[in-house]
Amino acid sequence: MRLLLVEDNGMMGEASGEAVHQAGDAIGWARDAREAELSLLHDLYDLVMLDLGLPEGDGLDVLDRYRRQGGNAPIIILTARDAVQNRVDGQDAGADDYLAKPFDLDELSARGRALLRR
Repeated sequence: MRLLLVEDNGMMGEASGEAVHQAGDAIGWARDAREAELSLLHDLYDLVMLDLGLPEGDGLDVLDRYRRQGGNAPIIILTARDAVQNRVDGQDAGADDYLAKPFDLDELSARGRALLRR
């Protein structure tokens, strides 16, 4: 399985990347909105894990452009924005799931597996 992690926090990115590698999957890591858009444009992913607060843009804008361009990989938003309206906005923008930080890596893995079973 091939995943894309869009996360500007180095510690969070390394921990998530290590968990994905231990599960035997491949992971790409984009650290800002521009890099995320380029990765989504040029590569195919089975699952995208997307932070919202990114350098060079907002994750919701990345998500919106990806969906408008026909991108259909499942997307889990991973963010510190935990208000109900934030979750609604994320779902309305095309996210398949929404997980507020801090989160447990086991829960993230379970949500990813659930999305991939669909």
